[in-house]
Formats: sequence, C-alpha cells, structure tokens
Amino acid sequence: MNFTYVTRARSLSALAMTAALVAAPLAASAAPGMPADGGPRHHQKGGHDFGPRGGDFGHFGGDRGMRALDLSQDQQDRIFKIRHDQEQAFYDQKKALRAAHESLRALSQADTFDEAKAKQAADALGQAQSQLALLRAQTGAQIRAVLTPEQRQKLADMRAPRKAGKPAKS
Repeated sequence: MNFTYVTRARSLSALAMTAALVAAPLAASAAPGMPADGGPRHHQKGGHDFGPRGGDFGHFGGDRGMRALDLSQDQQDRIFKIRHDQEQAFYDQKKALRAAHESLRALSQADTFDEAKAKQAADALGQAQSQLALLRAQTGAQIRAVLTPEQRQKLADMRAPRKAGKPAKS
C-alpha cells in the first residue's frame, strides 16, 4: 500500500470538508428567498414565516397547517401581527421555564436535599408551565378569531387524526 497516496487523499478530503464548511454559510446567505443580512424571513417584505420558530406556534398547525387554510393576505397579516406581538412574551416565559427546571435539577443533584427550597422551585416550575399554557391558549384564541367558520372547521378536521393518534393528511 502506498502511504503517500493515502496521506494525500486524506489531506484532500480534509481540505474539501473544510471548504464545504466555509462555503455553506455563504451559499445559505445567497439563497433565494433569504434576506441579505441572514435575518429571519418573516421580517422580509411580502411574506410571513408561520413556523414554530421563536413564537412557539407549532401547536397551532405550523406552516403547512396555515397554508392549508387558504388564508387571505389580510388574515395572514393579522395572524403575523398577533404572533409578532406575542413573540417576546413567549421568549420570556420559556426562559423562566428553563430557569425553573434548572433550579429544581440543581437542588435534586445537591449533596444535601433541602425540601423547602425544592418545593419552592417546584412551585415556580408549575407557575411557569401554567403561564406558558395560558399564553398559548390566549394566542390560539386570538388567531382562531381571525379565521372564518369554514377555516376553523378545516383546522379542527386537520387536528382530529392527531388526537386519535394518527398523523394528519395535508
């Protein structure tokens, strides 16, 4: 076996891998439909990103679910505004939830267990979960208010198979 050939092949392979890693972000920033600054697409003029990013709206059907509802441009704009207005509240609530989880985890892994502090951390965790659930329910109700009765029914029909444990067809 020629070790020079193997070493050269590995070097070229490593070089190609490095070049691909360097080129990938550049190619992604130049991709059509992406803003030049690499920021989120939903802030681009003319389009909305209905995915679960940032605003935690995946529970409401995500991008495919919203597209399947055939929303008018006015409805898209109104739903975008609802989601955009709630984005900071979702971020803050998720941050509080993570902090409460971490606090309880740290207390459970401590050398000595403090029952009172653990109860306080568990109560904070429950409160954070409750607030996040309430925020999701409020946002969902605001979004459903934008939909026509037919669109609400279509949304309910899309969710029915998931509730029965079967994937929705879209």
